[in-house]
Amino acid sequence: MLLRFRVANHRSIRDTAELSLVSSGFSGAKPADHDWIAATTRVAGIFGANASGKSALLEALGFMINAITHSATTWGSKSSFPYHPFTLDADSRTHTSLYEIDFVLDGVRFTYGFESSATGIHAEWLYSYPTGRKRVLFERTGLSGGDMEFRRSLLGENMRIARLLRPTALYLSTAANSNHKALGAIHQWITHHIRFAHYTEVDRRARIMWARNVMENETILSQAIGLLRFADLGITGMVLDEVDLDDDIVRMLKDVFERTLDSDSPSRPTPSLENILSELKKKIRFMHSGASPGESYLLSLNEESSGTVAWLALGVPALMALRHGDVMAIDELDASLHPRLAAALVGMFKDPELNPTGAQLIFTSHETSLLGQMPGTDLSKDEIWFTEKSAEGATELFSLAEFPVRPTDNFERRYLQGRYGAVPMISPEELRTVVLGEMQ
Repeated sequence: MLLRFRVANHRSIRDTAELSLVSSGFSGAKPADHDWIAATTRVAGIFGANASGKSALLEALGFMINAITHSATTWGSKSSFPYHPFTLDADSRTHTSLYEIDFVLDGVRFTYGFESSATGIHAEWLYSYPTGRKRVLFERTGLSGGDMEFRRSLLGENMRIARLLRPTALYLSTAANSNHKALGAIHQWITHHIRFAHYTEVDRRARIMWARNVMENETILSQAIGLLRFADLGITGMVLDEVDLDDDIVRMLKDVFERTLDSDSPSRPTPSLENILSELKKKIRFMHSGASPGESYLLSLNEESSGTVAWLALGVPALMALRHGDVMAIDELDASLHPRLAAALVGMFKDPELNPTGAQLIFTSHETSLLGQMPGTDLSKDEIWFTEKSAEGATELFSLAEFPVRPTDNFERRYLQGRYGAVPMISPEELRTVVLGEMQ
């Protein structure tokens, strides 16, 4: 599970921002009873005004995971490392960016991070805490493999792999690509157990295609149908089938595929044409009851509402996160979802009976009813975070736990009153001046 994420000098985040999923009442390097679920929160909800940096925080976490996934493979053709510094002051554009996470794997806490710029990786480190005390596994202090230092606690062909290291590649990525057993397990957890749902149509469609494959498991299909029924969408069942593709479409795809293979340096591995065609054939149809008793109709995905698609695209990934104890990060949770459905999704992660694996949900939202007034959410002070912009245009991240609050406080009302900041400063008189000025 995820304990903490730190980032600095990434887009609107200039100074170090730290999102913690460790309960404020916990202190120490590890729980005395080894119960990390009890020591951490299941949810982190991030609220704030438009353009305050909520999405930038999740984008930074996603960037870190993409770097770990691709720096030693598909990013290999790049002459520079992707670099997104804070651009509203000259100094930040000359400094490195920082990315670091704390997480638990097989009951052991790890800290992994790196500093980077366009020229490559300037620092990289991995620590573990098997007994509660910090143990260095490796540290990197420069762009080359000669700047790597390993400790005896990290078993494997470390020096051989270090000789393969490029300035723009992370050692963790290079080691995993070289079948390093210990580091491969860490790489696997970071890249496969933190999943994202972005508020874009392309991303939503990709999640639907992924859900279509996952739902070939009868148990998951049954659960997904239950989610749709719960949402009161008028859906009584789902049918997974395949359709034949038009010959003209197949010929066009073959032509595009052959042109892609002829390109000099594709930016990513190209899937086979057979796999592409197989995915395009897979369809989801939804069963609806008709007006007459016993009558039913099947509707395609394109005939369903955007709310149905949004709920399915989030609900199935949430089911899988609960099953495997994963971290799910959702940008704009309330987009296309009724507040009660958004609250229900949050409640799934907070319910220990539904979430025995300790899965975690990180989300951004403008829906203030999720601050505890919507039934099923009941967010604690440790689970509520805010972002706001400073006078210099830099994102500041802070927790409700930093304020003196009482369990009886109405967090939604106090937030809207500006007690915690992170709300837009709106002047009705200024708006009147702008609108009336345009009319004159």
